[in-house]
Amino acid sequence: MIKIIISIVIINNFLFASLGMVKTITGTVEVKRDKETILLQIGTTLEKGDIIMSKAKSSIGIIFDDGTRVSLGEKAIFVIKEFKVNPNTKEYVVDLKLKKGKAVFNSGKIGKLSPESVKFRIPEGVIGIRGTQFAVEVK
Repeated sequence: MIKIIISIVIINNFLFASLGMVKTITGTVEVKRDKETILLQIGTTLEKGDIIMSKAKSSIGIIFDDGTRVSLGEKAIFVIKEFKVNPNTKEYVVDLKLKKGKAVFNSGKIGKLSPESVKFRIPEGVIGIRGTQFAVEVK
């Protein structure tokens, strides 16, 4: 029975390419995925290419598969360009973009294994991490 459950989880992660999930949410937060806009809820999985948009008086807490956490405040627009952290293959690519709003970033395993592989983009540049946490606002 346990082998069946593990197999289902592995297949599900492979097919749907989940790289994180919604941990907390207040108010209204949506994700634009392909040509669809989906209302986010706690537990919703996130994928490469997702554009997360928080409305007024709303916020969201995201946890990625390696333990990296991102919190977004109201009226934020945040893009998950790519997120791969695989210590087995030594593949590390984190490419995130805050187009608008406030964000707090707290690195997970990537901060210890390959901090130089993290790109946190903002309209006027790129933030490279050398520590584990920072806050940023884009107006």
